[in-house]
Amino acid sequence: MLLFLIVLMALLLVGAMVLSYLQSRDVFHPVMLLGPILLFIYVWMPLKLHDSGVLYRYFYPEQLLFVQSVNCLAVAALMAGALFNTQRRFEATTQLALAENSERRLIIGSIVTGLIGFSAWLISIRNVGGVSEAFSHPYSGGWDDSGYIRDGSLVMFAAVAIAMPIFAFGRRKLSAFLVIAAFILPWMIQALFTSRRGPTFMIAAFLFIGYCICKQVRPPILLVLIGAAALGYGILFLVVNRSELYIGSHFNLKADVSSFWKQSDTGNEYLYGSGAMIGAHYTGNYFWGRRYIAQILIRPIPSSIWPTKYEDFGVAEVLQNAGTGSTIREALGWDGAPGSAPGVVADVWVEFSWLVIPVLWLIGRAYGLVWSCALQRNGMWASQYTVLCALSLYLVMQTLEAVIFRFLLMSIPIWLTWYWADRSNVAHLEQVTCLAVGETV
Repeated sequence: MLLFLIVLMALLLVGAMVLSYLQSRDVFHPVMLLGPILLFIYVWMPLKLHDSGVLYRYFYPEQLLFVQSVNCLAVAALMAGALFNTQRRFEATTQLALAENSERRLIIGSIVTGLIGFSAWLISIRNVGGVSEAFSHPYSGGWDDSGYIRDGSLVMFAAVAIAMPIFAFGRRKLSAFLVIAAFILPWMIQALFTSRRGPTFMIAAFLFIGYCICKQVRPPILLVLIGAAALGYGILFLVVNRSELYIGSHFNLKADVSSFWKQSDTGNEYLYGSGAMIGAHYTGNYFWGRRYIAQILIRPIPSSIWPTKYEDFGVAEVLQNAGTGSTIREALGWDGAPGSAPGVVADVWVEFSWLVIPVLWLIGRAYGLVWSCALQRNGMWASQYTVLCALSLYLVMQTLEAVIFRFLLMSIPIWLTWYWADRSNVAHLEQVTCLAVGETV
């Protein structure tokens, strides 16, 4: 029966991807982006774990049927939300028409945003002794006690997203190219020498997908499939060779990446996520939105000002694996590995129980709406959709908490910069209109 549900999930996802492409002819439709990652975590991983017998070391068969049934329903809701009212067919018709002053403001805004992120990155690197020290050990990098500094480097991605429409359409292509190159380079260094799959995926999304979305072009689907397979392999290659990728390493690298999905400890996303779902269901302990509210309202308050902020808010569990595994031991007798992530279905299940279905529908709907706006309006919406594309891996493989704060850090600077640039564009249009009226009179 479990195999039947795994195959059903595969058919559901493949069918959703085929339908989305036939309707939209867009290889960057949300379903086309989320589908392959969902296939990996909810089809490929459980299939391999089932074949190896690992699943039955941790769960009873009826527990696995419960987990995969919820996965199927929740993923179906996510796909339905992304497909809902998004039948718009891709057409390269939306060209940017910005006043010169608006372009100038966008470039200035991208530079200022990027410098803020770069400063945070430099501070974290300096704190550990410089670039050599930061990247001379496996899975290392910079550090700062302040979360604003640790996560502040993410806004360099926002700078790239702001500059990309200018590079695609504008008059200041060279300036935009220099901004993009300057602020993506630190993240390339970080992704390579810390072997982090999330940043690696984000770099590819901001550069390749971001450019195509802003330029209003789409590569052939075969090329995208080959590129996606190469990117997936590259990400897994970094992860399985994490212990060998650092400055001073002998680089004894392994080309075989199968050990990633053969991982049989409780750090495996499918194993850990299944345990989190069963634990919450067994104990009846759900958070009912408190963890997500804490990400928006409590996390921004510095711990130096409020050291016990999570405990006082009633979500002390988030300090360990975002609170997703707090009930596993009570239900199953084992603990999830530190740093484990459960995947999107398990994370939202731990939060809302059966409300996971409408919540994931809303998430899919949000992806679809922003995609539609990016097609119709380009500009700021193209930048925002690029952010969502870049966070797709975090959404599916990790937790919604991992998406919330990253999205806010990148989305807010984009909104502010485009608002400032649009005010200049409106003022320019009003001036042109007044001049035209004056000439007519």
